[in-house]
Amino acid sequence: MTNQPIDLSTHTIKVKLLNHLAQELLTPLTSVLGMASVLSQEIYGPLTSKQKEYIDVIQDSSRSLRSLVEEILELAELDDSAFAIKRTAVDIETLCQQVVNTLLQPASKREQEINLSMSPGPRIWLADKDKIQQMLHHLIFSVIQSAGAGSTIKVHLFRKEDGINIGVWVFHPWLGESLPHAKLYSDYLFKAEADSSSRSNSDSREIGLEPQQSQPVKGSQRLTLAFSELATLVAQNVADTAPVLAGYGARERLGLLLCCQLAEIQGGQISIQGSPESGYRYVLSLPCTNATELLEG
Repeated sequence: MTNQPIDLSTHTIKVKLLNHLAQELLTPLTSVLGMASVLSQEIYGPLTSKQKEYIDVIQDSSRSLRSLVEEILELAELDDSAFAIKRTAVDIETLCQQVVNTLLQPASKREQEINLSMSPGPRIWLADKDKIQQMLHHLIFSVIQSAGAGSTIKVHLFRKEDGINIGVWVFHPWLGESLPHAKLYSDYLFKAEADSSSRSNSDSREIGLEPQQSQPVKGSQRLTLAFSELATLVAQNVADTAPVLAGYGARERLGLLLCCQLAEIQGGQISIQGSPESGYRYVLSLPCTNATELLEG
């Protein structure tokens, strides 16, 4: 058997070392969570109210750390080979629910809720599960970090014949429905879409994010987020003044950048759609094959 060459470039060594360190962090974190859980059940005796409060803090902090470590491990796996498309049969409803479940705690810490809705349609699609999971996680997380307290992060799954669309936006009882910092780029969207107004009347119906409305929203715009353009903004340190990135932290910007790259690799895209009247939302559009009939056949 021929031995495969080992890549010992500086970047690869750093990634492998980061992967090992993150895995080693999981062991003590799991132990801390387990011990805290035993104490919270008062198996070894009753606890005072202050002790219960401290255990709750320990559990919440440990879960947050574990979530971060797991995210690091997932990112460490994204080497050049990981950008190859690996399509398998995926239950898209279950996948969306799993991603939302992992983000309930970060949302709760910011006094937010996450609402997942789905339009009728087939559940099983041929798609790259890991990449969709990564994209959804970072897209929703960036909105969580930017939205205010009392907000509801809305995630809507809409299925078409040739793929799926997933919309992410914010509802606030005082501010209505839109994306955080929408005012920063609303004028930019109008300008960018000035030459394509003929498409505006069909945008809302196409993405399927407002099925309760019989008529499409007038004046709707669409701006596709291109990876190369966003990467240039970040690399040139001008993201603070860029309309589509202003207001986001460094982590959220990089997460959004990764989302765009993974979407384009799969032949899809991430766009901002909406209007000042109806509000704006992120829309992740991915071409997929309905696998339900294939599996039944």
